[in-house]
Amino acid sequence: MTDAEPATTTAVRGDWGPHARTPAARSLGAMIAAGRLPHALLISGPAGVGKRDLAIRTAQALLCESGESDEGPCRECRTCRRLHDPSQPALEPQHTDVEVIGPGALCAEPTHDHRNTRTIGICVIRRIEHVATLTPFEARRRIIIIDPADALTADAADAFLKTLEEPPGPVHFILLTVQEARISETIRSRCRSINLAPLTADELDAWLEDWARTAGVQVPEEAERRAELTRLARGRPGWLQASLSAGDPVTLRAAQIDDAVRIAAADRAERLGWSDQLSGRSSNAQTVANIELILDAWTDWWRDLWLALGGRMDSLTHTSQRERIEQIAPMYDQHHITQFLEQIQRTRALLQQGVNARLALDVLLLSIPVARTSP
Repeated sequence: MTDAEPATTTAVRGDWGPHARTPAARSLGAMIAAGRLPHALLISGPAGVGKRDLAIRTAQALLCESGESDEGPCRECRTCRRLHDPSQPALEPQHTDVEVIGPGALCAEPTHDHRNTRTIGICVIRRIEHVATLTPFEARRRIIIIDPADALTADAADAFLKTLEEPPGPVHFILLTVQEARISETIRSRCRSINLAPLTADELDAWLEDWARTAGVQVPEEAERRAELTRLARGRPGWLQASLSAGDPVTLRAAQIDDAVRIAAADRAERLGWSDQLSGRSSNAQTVANIELILDAWTDWWRDLWLALGGRMDSLTHTSQRERIEQIAPMYDQHHITQFLEQIQRTRALLQQGVNARLALDVLLLSIPVARTSP
């Protein structure tokens, strides 16, 4: 089952957030209003596009105390705030009938230690199977969010499939993934699939103004800096929220580019030393997430060098780095940059497959293109 509703510019009622004007929120609103929300949803989309945010808003809409849950969450009642506290946006839901499951989640075995795991094992699913059979403690239903669903091991996915085939009671499962194809076909066939596409530049800018004002976050006022921020976001409101809450994304990206330039000019020993600093002693989920942020920055940076070599300066992502790009780009061969960009994507895929982060990063750093001259 897929979400095939045509795009529209009419917003649904209720607070559905940055995707309020998209088919995804409209479909969810319509299903909840009709009392026909399926027991399993699969929300897919790029990292940072807002999948978890939409999942939480769906849970809020189902449990909202406003009496108008069919119109979307109010985001103001006690229940809504227990699921998302604006003053502590990174806090997990604090509701007894709502749980977010991910790598490192509690399992059915008290002796297991999952702190450094990057997968969701069968022991976690066994506990969820039991929880799903219990009568909801406070609400009319339970909601279990699995993020990311593609972290399920093969055994865990098989066990979870049985739960999807025979829903144990008033429970809704919301699965999140960056790539729907990475979820087994048998699980996908038992879920209603909803794809979150990046917002357009106008949609993102309109949402950003409202969110920044509500959250008390400063956004760049200069037109060029604001435009660069929008390009960095690539239509992903979740990325913007996280990045602006942590500081100035444009300034952070400049620091990441400094690292990219320095490492490109470094010798083998310095590159491997930097890899050791980034990856540490364990390839846990946070380590991989940090490396993926660097891969995002490097992809954009090396792509800008590639564009400059092709005479496409008007398409740069980092316009604030224009002079630097013009200086450095002629030192490289465009074909070699193409090969390195492909290697970055292979590295990202390896990390998602669970390959050791240090090993994957070592291979990437040793494949950086060689400059014709020194910077």
